[in-house]
Amino acid sequence: MSDSKFKLGVFLPVGNNGWIMSSASPQYMPTFELNKGIAQLAEEIGFDYVFSMAKWSGFGGAIRFWDFSIESFTLMAALAAVTTRLRLVASVAPILVHPTIVAKMAVTLDDISGGRLGINIVSSDTEYTRMGLYPDDFESYRHDYIDEWLTIVKRLWSGEPLDFSGKYFSIQGYASNPRPVQQPWPSIIYATSSEGGFRFVAEQCDQAFVRADERKNATSKQLKQLARESGRSVKTQAHVTLIQGETDEDAQRILQHYKEGVDLETVTNVYDPDYTGGDRLARGREILEQRFPRPVFYHSFPLIGGPQRIADFIEDMAVNGDFDGMLFSFPDYLQGLRKFDAHVVPLLRERGLRA
Repeated sequence: MSDSKFKLGVFLPVGNNGWIMSSASPQYMPTFELNKGIAQLAEEIGFDYVFSMAKWSGFGGAIRFWDFSIESFTLMAALAAVTTRLRLVASVAPILVHPTIVAKMAVTLDDISGGRLGINIVSSDTEYTRMGLYPDDFESYRHDYIDEWLTIVKRLWSGEPLDFSGKYFSIQGYASNPRPVQQPWPSIIYATSSEGGFRFVAEQCDQAFVRADERKNATSKQLKQLARESGRSVKTQAHVTLIQGETDEDAQRILQHYKEGVDLETVTNVYDPDYTGGDRLARGREILEQRFPRPVFYHSFPLIGGPQRIADFIEDMAVNGDFDGMLFSFPDYLQGLRKFDAHVVPLLRERGLRA
């Protein structure tokens, strides 16, 4: 990784078509070869990490958005063998995998990667309901559940036999060895915007993904203050989908092109999944017009502009928002990485945000 204070990451496309819900954007399957090429290019041009989500089912529509996906830990293990410096953040849902299993999975991947593993915890998603693995009342106690789950995983990483009797798990004299390469454990990451999530991050995690915002919100600062009150420190990252044009006007032209091909059924499935009013395409159109440009993208902040505006936004988030890094999605990942490296990174260097 680079020694820059402000870290740059790539949100890998483990679901088909990336983060843009439009037939007018690049269409592709989430293959290993594609993700390998992205990770190797990101490493070559000096990005700090790659991130893969835990995604098990999609949202349908004409483009079958995220109906095709590959598994996070398996992918990152493969990428560990074809990269040398990138930090590799793999995602896991505690409700799906027992803590004893994850403890061993993580140690194995930390060994394969030479101590480059980060672990992102996922606590909530409607797809787990479809799997029959998400109790009706889980939302009311999910942070208590993942707190107990992570406490067990961390104690297992000590290598000592564990006796544990909690509300959700019971362990009798089980030990997990070897220990992780990274001591005491790999970096723990969580994405959240809720009060319960903030408490979990402040008490248990090392990094958090929080929302980017044009208004320079204080979310990152609030979370860091909460961690300090718990005697800890955390780092924060923001996720954006980048539409980079030669100029601001060119970027808006690209955005309008994607808008013309937006899959309205997918928009409804993502932003109003319980809608029962009849015409789901009409509902998708309504959502698109009311919230544009957000509904072109899947729950990520759209960063749209030429190089100067993009660099200004990143600097603002780093300085005024007190963020420690930014995670990027691109319409075309390989092309987008090259354009960002050629036209935005030099501006970030001028501002002291990159080495």
